[in-house]
Amino acid sequence: MAANLPQSIDTNSTQSLIGKVVAVTGASGALGRGLVEELSIQGANVIAITTNLSTIFPVGVTGLLWQLGAESDLLPHLQAVDILIVNHGVNVYGDRSFTAINKSFEVNTFSTIRIAELFLSTVTSEGDRESKELWINTSEAEVNPAFSPLYELSKRTLGDLIILLRFDSPCTIRKLVLGPFKSQLNPYGVMSAPWVARAIIFLAQRGFRNIIITINPLTYLLFPIKELAQYWYFKLLTKSERIV
Repeated sequence: MAANLPQSIDTNSTQSLIGKVVAVTGASGALGRGLVEELSIQGANVIAITTNLSTIFPVGVTGLLWQLGAESDLLPHLQAVDILIVNHGVNVYGDRSFTAINKSFEVNTFSTIRIAELFLSTVTSEGDRESKELWINTSEAEVNPAFSPLYELSKRTLGDLIILLRFDSPCTIRKLVLGPFKSQLNPYGVMSAPWVARAIIFLAQRGFRNIIITINPLTYLLFPIKELAQYWYFKLLTKSERIV
Protein backbone atom coordinates (compact mmCIF):
# COMPACT_ATOMS: atom_id res chain seq x y z
CA MET A 1 0.00 0.00 0.00
CA ALA A 2 1.12 3.59 -0.63
CA ALA A 3 0.87 6.34 1.88
CA ASN A 4 -0.82 5.37 5.10
CA LEU A 5 1.79 6.93 7.36
CA PRO A 6 1.81 10.69 8.06
CA GLN A 7 5.13 11.21 6.31
CA SER A 8 6.21 14.52 4.80
CA ILE A 9 8.57 13.02 2.22
CA ASP A 10 8.70 9.70 0.41
CA THR A 11 11.25 8.11 -1.84
CA ASN A 12 8.72 7.31 -4.58
CA SER A 13 8.93 10.82 -5.98
CA THR A 14 8.10 11.98 -9.46
CA GLN A 15 11.64 12.43 -10.74
CA SER A 16 10.60 13.33 -14.27
CA LEU A 17 7.34 14.41 -15.88
CA ILE A 18 8.51 13.74 -19.43
CA GLY A 19 5.89 11.64 -21.18
CA LYS A 20 3.63 11.49 -18.11
CA VAL A 21 -0.09 12.01 -18.66
CA VAL A 22 -1.13 14.66 -16.15
CA ALA A 23 -4.72 15.88 -15.78
CA VAL A 24 -5.62 19.12 -14.00
CA THR A 25 -9.12 20.11 -12.87
CA GLY A 26 -9.91 23.80 -12.49
CA ALA A 27 -7.61 24.30 -15.45
CA SER A 28 -9.17 27.61 -16.51
CA GLY A 29 -8.34 29.31 -13.20
CA ALA A 30 -5.15 31.18 -12.37
CA LEU A 31 -3.40 28.27 -10.67
CA GLY A 32 -4.80 25.78 -13.17
CA ARG A 33 -3.33 27.74 -16.05
CA GLY A 34 -0.03 28.02 -14.21
CA LEU A 35 0.07 24.27 -13.66
CA VAL A 36 -0.85 23.53 -17.28
CA GLU A 37 1.94 25.79 -18.52
CA GLU A 38 4.62 24.45 -16.16
CA LEU A 39 3.65 20.82 -16.74
CA SER A 40 3.90 21.38 -20.48
CA ILE A 41 7.35 22.91 -20.05
CA GLN A 42 8.37 19.87 -18.01
CA GLY A 43 7.41 17.59 -20.91
CA ALA A 44 4.13 16.17 -19.59
CA ASN A 45 1.16 15.33 -21.78
CA VAL A 46 -1.41 17.62 -20.18
CA ILE A 47 -5.19 17.16 -20.02
CA ALA A 48 -6.83 20.42 -18.95
CA ILE A 49 -10.20 19.66 -17.31
CA THR A 50 -12.57 22.60 -17.05
CA THR A 51 -16.22 23.59 -16.80
CA ASN A 52 -15.56 26.80 -18.76
CA LEU A 53 -16.74 26.37 -22.35
CA SER A 54 -14.84 29.41 -23.62
CA THR A 55 -11.39 28.44 -22.35
CA ILE A 56 -8.67 28.10 -24.97
CA PHE A 57 -5.57 26.14 -23.98
CA PRO A 58 -2.07 26.20 -25.54
CA VAL A 59 -1.25 24.02 -28.52
CA GLY A 60 -0.44 20.50 -27.39
CA VAL A 61 -2.73 20.61 -24.36
CA THR A 62 -5.87 18.47 -24.50
CA GLY A 63 -8.95 20.33 -23.24
CA LEU A 64 -11.69 18.31 -21.57
CA LEU A 65 -15.07 19.70 -20.51
CA TRP A 66 -16.96 18.32 -17.53
CA GLN A 67 -19.96 19.23 -15.38
CA LEU A 68 -20.27 19.30 -11.62
CA GLY A 69 -22.16 16.20 -10.54
CA ALA A 70 -21.15 14.27 -13.66
CA GLU A 71 -17.75 13.21 -12.39
CA SER A 72 -18.33 9.62 -13.55
CA ASP A 73 -18.12 10.85 -17.16
CA LEU A 74 -14.41 11.47 -16.53
CA LEU A 75 -13.62 7.84 -15.72
CA PRO A 76 -12.72 6.72 -19.28
CA HIS A 77 -10.27 9.63 -19.51
CA LEU A 78 -8.75 8.96 -16.08
CA GLN A 79 -7.78 5.42 -16.99
CA ALA A 80 -4.72 6.61 -18.89
CA VAL A 81 -3.78 9.41 -16.46
CA ASP A 82 -0.57 9.05 -14.44
CA ILE A 83 -1.05 12.08 -12.20
CA LEU A 84 -4.37 13.74 -11.40
CA ILE A 85 -4.25 17.22 -9.87
CA VAL A 86 -7.63 18.10 -8.34
CA ASN A 87 -7.55 21.86 -8.23
CA HIS A 88 -11.08 23.20 -8.80
CA GLY A 89 -12.84 25.18 -6.08
CA VAL A 90 -15.19 28.01 -5.23
CA ASN A 91 -15.28 30.84 -2.68
CA VAL A 92 -18.66 32.30 -1.67
CA TYR A 93 -16.97 34.81 0.67
CA GLY A 94 -19.44 36.11 3.29
CA ASP A 95 -22.57 34.45 1.92
CA ARG A 96 -24.11 32.13 4.55
CA SER A 97 -27.29 31.08 2.75
CA PHE A 98 -28.27 27.44 2.29
CA THR A 99 -27.42 27.83 -1.38
CA ALA A 100 -23.92 29.01 -0.47
CA ILE A 101 -23.47 26.16 2.03
CA ASN A 102 -24.47 23.58 -0.57
CA LYS A 103 -22.31 25.14 -3.28
CA SER A 104 -19.21 25.37 -1.07
CA PHE A 105 -19.31 21.76 0.07
CA GLU A 106 -20.44 20.34 -3.27
CA VAL A 107 -17.62 22.01 -5.21
CA ASN A 108 -14.79 22.12 -2.67
CA THR A 109 -15.41 18.85 -0.85
CA PHE A 110 -17.74 16.27 -2.35
CA SER A 111 -16.93 16.78 -6.01
CA THR A 112 -13.23 16.47 -5.19
CA ILE A 113 -13.79 13.27 -3.23
CA ARG A 114 -15.87 11.75 -6.04
CA ILE A 115 -13.17 12.48 -8.61
CA ALA A 116 -10.50 11.14 -6.25
CA GLU A 117 -12.46 7.91 -5.79
CA LEU A 118 -12.80 7.50 -9.55
CA PHE A 119 -9.09 8.00 -10.09
CA LEU A 120 -8.11 5.60 -7.31
CA SER A 121 -10.35 2.97 -8.89
CA THR A 122 -8.08 3.05 -11.96
CA VAL A 123 -5.09 1.90 -9.88
CA THR A 124 -5.37 -1.82 -10.55
CA SER A 125 -1.86 -3.14 -11.12
CA GLU A 126 1.52 -2.99 -9.42
CA GLY A 127 2.70 -0.72 -12.20
CA ASP A 128 -0.19 1.65 -11.52
CA ARG A 129 0.68 1.73 -7.83
CA GLU A 130 4.20 2.79 -8.67
CA SER A 131 3.38 5.33 -11.38
CA LYS A 132 0.03 6.91 -10.48
CA GLU A 133 -0.35 9.83 -8.09
CA LEU A 134 -3.21 12.00 -6.84
CA TRP A 135 -2.52 15.63 -5.89
CA ILE A 136 -5.32 17.54 -4.13
CA ASN A 137 -5.44 21.30 -3.49
CA THR A 138 -6.79 21.80 0.04
CA SER A 139 -5.51 25.30 1.03
CA GLU A 140 -3.96 26.51 4.28
CA ALA A 141 -7.55 27.21 5.33
CA GLU A 142 -7.18 23.75 6.89
CA VAL A 143 -5.38 25.40 9.80
CA ASN A 144 -5.61 29.19 9.39
CA PRO A 145 -8.46 31.65 8.82
CA ALA A 146 -9.21 32.47 5.18
CA PHE A 147 -11.72 35.21 6.11
CA SER A 148 -14.38 33.20 4.32
CA PRO A 149 -16.07 30.81 6.80
CA LEU A 150 -17.68 28.44 4.29
CA TYR A 151 -14.45 28.19 2.31
CA GLU A 152 -12.63 27.28 5.52
CA LEU A 153 -15.25 24.71 6.58
CA SER A 154 -15.37 22.97 3.20
CA LYS A 155 -11.59 22.89 2.82
CA ARG A 156 -11.03 21.64 6.38
CA THR A 157 -13.50 18.85 5.75
CA LEU A 158 -11.71 18.00 2.51
CA GLY A 159 -8.35 17.94 4.28
CA ASP A 160 -9.64 15.55 6.93
CA LEU A 161 -11.23 13.27 4.34
CA ILE A 162 -7.91 13.03 2.51
CA ILE A 163 -6.34 11.67 5.71
CA LEU A 164 -8.96 8.91 5.64
CA LEU A 165 -8.32 8.24 1.95
CA ARG A 166 -4.61 7.86 2.56
CA PHE A 167 -5.07 4.91 4.93
CA ASP A 168 -6.29 2.63 2.13
CA SER A 169 -5.02 4.44 -0.95
CA PRO A 170 -3.38 2.20 -3.58
CA CYS A 171 -1.11 5.07 -4.67
CA THR A 172 0.52 8.23 -3.37
CA ILE A 173 -1.77 11.13 -2.44
CA ARG A 174 -0.19 14.55 -2.11
CA LYS A 175 -1.84 17.51 -0.37
CA LEU A 176 -1.30 20.99 -1.79
CA VAL A 177 -1.59 23.28 1.23
CA LEU A 178 -1.51 26.70 -0.39
CA GLY A 179 -1.55 30.21 0.99
CA PRO A 180 -3.23 33.18 -0.69
CA PHE A 181 -2.24 33.60 -4.34
CA LYS A 182 -3.84 36.07 -6.72
CA SER A 183 -6.72 34.49 -8.62
CA GLN A 184 -10.39 34.84 -9.48
CA LEU A 185 -11.21 33.33 -6.07
CA ASN A 186 -8.87 35.71 -4.27
CA PRO A 187 -8.06 38.94 -6.10
CA TYR A 188 -6.13 40.11 -3.03
CA GLY A 189 -3.74 37.18 -2.97
CA VAL A 190 -0.11 38.08 -2.35
CA MET A 191 1.62 35.25 -4.21
CA SER A 192 1.83 34.76 -7.98
CA ALA A 193 -0.17 31.77 -9.28
CA PRO A 194 2.51 30.81 -11.86
CA TRP A 195 5.17 30.89 -9.12
CA VAL A 196 2.99 28.72 -6.86
CA ALA A 197 2.50 26.25 -9.73
CA ARG A 198 6.27 25.97 -10.26
CA ALA A 199 6.84 25.49 -6.52
CA ILE A 200 4.20 22.74 -6.34
CA ILE A 201 5.83 20.76 -9.12
CA PHE A 202 9.34 21.35 -7.73
CA LEU A 203 8.40 19.98 -4.31
CA ALA A 204 6.36 17.07 -5.70
CA GLN A 205 9.28 15.97 -7.83
CA ARG A 206 11.37 15.82 -4.66
CA GLY A 207 8.93 13.57 -2.86
CA PHE A 208 7.01 15.93 -0.59
CA ARG A 209 3.58 14.51 0.24
CA ASN A 210 2.32 17.56 2.10
CA ILE A 211 3.30 20.48 -0.10
CA ILE A 212 3.01 23.71 1.89
CA ILE A 213 3.46 26.97 -0.01
CA THR A 214 2.62 30.13 1.89
CA ILE A 215 4.08 33.32 3.32
CA ASN A 216 2.54 32.54 6.73
CA PRO A 217 5.16 30.84 8.95
CA LEU A 218 2.45 29.61 11.34
CA THR A 219 1.15 27.21 8.68
CA TYR A 220 4.49 25.37 8.61
CA LEU A 221 4.19 24.90 12.37
CA LEU A 222 0.45 24.26 12.81
CA PHE A 223 -0.25 22.03 9.81
CA PRO A 224 2.03 19.11 10.79
CA ILE A 225 0.62 19.18 14.34
CA LYS A 226 -2.97 19.16 13.08
CA GLU A 227 -2.19 16.47 10.51
CA LEU A 228 -0.55 14.14 13.03
CA ALA A 229 -3.32 14.61 15.60
CA GLN A 230 -6.05 13.88 13.06
CA TYR A 231 -4.11 10.92 11.69
CA TRP A 232 -4.00 9.16 15.04
CA TYR A 233 -7.58 10.11 15.92
CA PHE A 234 -8.84 8.60 12.65
CA LYS A 235 -6.43 5.66 12.89
CA LEU A 236 -7.74 4.65 16.31
CA LEU A 237 -11.44 5.21 15.65
CA THR A 238 -11.92 4.03 12.05
CA LYS A 239 -11.35 0.77 10.25
CA SER A 240 -11.08 -0.49 6.70
CA GLU A 241 -13.89 -2.56 5.28
CA ARG A 242 -11.72 -3.88 2.45
CA ILE A 243 -11.76 -7.64 2.02
CA VAL A 244 -8.16 -8.88 2.01
